[in-house]
Amino acid sequence: MKKLIGVAAIAALAGCATVNDTRSNPALVDISSTRSPLRVAECIRDSWQGITVLGSSFAVALQSTGDIYTVLADLQMPVHLADVSPEGSGSRIKYHFYRTWQSPVDRFPDAVRACAR
Repeated sequence: MKKLIGVAAIAALAGCATVNDTRSNPALVDISSTRSPLRVAECIRDSWQGITVLGSSFAVALQSTGDIYTVLADLQMPVHLADVSPEGSGSRIKYHFYRTWQSPVDRFPDAVRACAR
């Protein structure tokens, strides 16, 4: 029951956020990598799929537009978003969280940093 209440609370706090709403928040992590954008994006996707919050997992999707990749983790709204784009011979990763007044679970930005290495 506690798990259900926690997930419902997160969903209620999020309202009807869109991908662009989440992306419009300042990036909490903005980091470069020597790894290719696809490799970084796949690493983030795989890492985020293993994260649970209050016993619930997030739906994680990897989308691409040309050579730019977006990884989304959501609970019926985009809660965590990582944009991975080419930069020189590597990539640039920007991680956004859906609320500026609330801190994300550390495991999400930590996974972004680990995948950039």
